Amino acid sequence: MAAVTVVKTIGSTGTFSTPQLWEDGAPANLTTAEQSAAGTFAVASFTQGESLTFVGSGATGKFLHTDSTGVGTGTYVTYGITTGNPAASDVVTGGSSGATCILSSGTADFVGVVWQGRCQNQEFSSATTVLTIGGSTMSSTTYKEITTVPGASFRDHANVQTNPLRYNASNGCGFRTTGAETQTVLLNNESYNRVSKLQIVGTGLSAQAMINESPNHLVEYCLFEGTYDGTDATLGVLGGNDGGVTRNCVVIQRGDVANHIVGTGSVFSPEFYNCTFVAVDDLGTAPSCVFQSGLSGTITVKNCALFAGDSTKAIKAGSATFNFTTCYSDISGTSGVTQTTYSNEFQNVNDATRDFRLKAGAAQIDTGTTDATNAAIDIAGTARPSGAAYDVGAWEFVQQAVVNVGWESTGQWL
Repeated sequence: MAAVTVVKTIGSTGTFSTPQLWEDGAPANLTTAEQSAAGTFAVASFTQGESLTFVGSGATGKFLHTDSTGVGTGTYVTYGITTGNPAASDVVTGGSSGATCILSSGTADFVGVVWQGRCQNQEFSSATTVLTIGGSTMSSTTYKEITTVPGASFRDHANVQTNPLRYNASNGCGFRTTGAETQTVLLNNESYNRVSKLQIVGTGLSAQAMINESPNHLVEYCLFEGTYDGTDATLGVLGGNDGGVTRNCVVIQRGDVANHIVGTGSVFSPEFYNCTFVAVDDLGTAPSCVFQSGLSGTITVKNCALFAGDSTKAIKAGSATFNFTTCYSDISGTSGVTQTTYSNEFQNVNDATRDFRLKAGAAQIDTGTTDATNAAIDIAGTARPSGAAYDVGAWEFVQQAVVNVGWESTGQWL
């Protein structure tokens, strides 16, 4: 039986005011949560996250969602099961609200939920971690997903094609840590989790934008910035990456004397497609390498930009196996990676005015490998290819058409 997606808004006028409260409101077991037909809604509206008692069967649960808007309205109720098995004619009673409804059937319409949070167009900031995801039982079809409401992402901004490609909460939803040092903005401890369309920045000393500590995650269309300067392969501006997929993202290292930009985890095999991994070019000392790997695993890197800001540095370090395909870098000597000049590739590579959109004439334009599964749409929402072939990195350069409109008597095309 298929799972149902439960959509909750996050923000000042959302169901949950912060991303962490959205996470805390999730069912403990996403695979056993249910949506059942129900009627006779009475007394009052259910309260988000309250405990439920199923009078009749004796089951207990947690309220997740309903289409009821008050007494006498509604056709279903969605709940996380704590104990027992709800049955037809059970009276579902809210522990704090006192609201009730009656189940129409002993067989749920849906078993399992996708717990989706959609952030509003605002900045969510904290001195410590903005969001830690973990603690729920999940699967490939029942998982948590954090994204934005339609129109609230930086990629939805009216000027996305001309806005500098860097963190700017004025352009769309952003997550930011404000602590002095060693903070992780988004920490994912749960498999199968999905993250998309967010701007995430750690501003303190050795700050990490996102760490994935569980396999099978999917991260796409995000912009990450941080300053991580340690040597741990499970950490980085983007770290962990234990066996999941990251695609169409920009990852920016802004910290001086960093060891690496991306930590690939210890033993799993992460995959990266059409991502832009860069260190700003005016650091006192560029990072030692782009990727720091752990003990083993095979890391797939396809159509990616890999720029450390210093051609004497390394693309990779550690004992894992790397497979690079049609990648570009300012560093030479790696199979599957073509060396090019950093300043020729992006609009601006200096920290204060950084802008990692491709610019006209960049070597990455029209030189990527077609990958409709992972890269059909770029970070800004542009369909690939815009030109003769896919571009390398997260940004697809929009080709301008040349139109001949007529031949004048002067012998000149207009």
